[in-house]
Amino acid sequence: MRTKKSQVNKEEYMFSFIAEQATSGQPVKSFCARHGVASGNWFYWQKKYQQRNLESHNDNGSFTLLQITPDVVGPIESGIFAEYKGMKIYRPVPASFLKELIG
Repeated sequence: MRTKKSQVNKEEYMFSFIAEQATSGQPVKSFCARHGVASGNWFYWQKKYQQRNLESHNDNGSFTLLQITPDVVGPIESGIFAEYKGMKIYRPVPASFLKELIG
């Protein structure tokens, strides 16, 4: 049975590992292989890392989650391209516009 302290230490290690990979500029697969960590473990811990950051940002109300999907190919069936806080955008706009909108 794992102790809570060992779990916290592992979490701290993996979160620093996730941050290190992000700043390294290396692909996940090669970064993990170089450090002897299975890429599946890396993705598991990345998800936990993102959840932790999302929770901490939501606590102070300063973060809005926005999912940007790849460009749509062909006509937009529903007529609505994006909706944010009740504001509807009916045509494709650049991602930079969406970032300014929520910023």
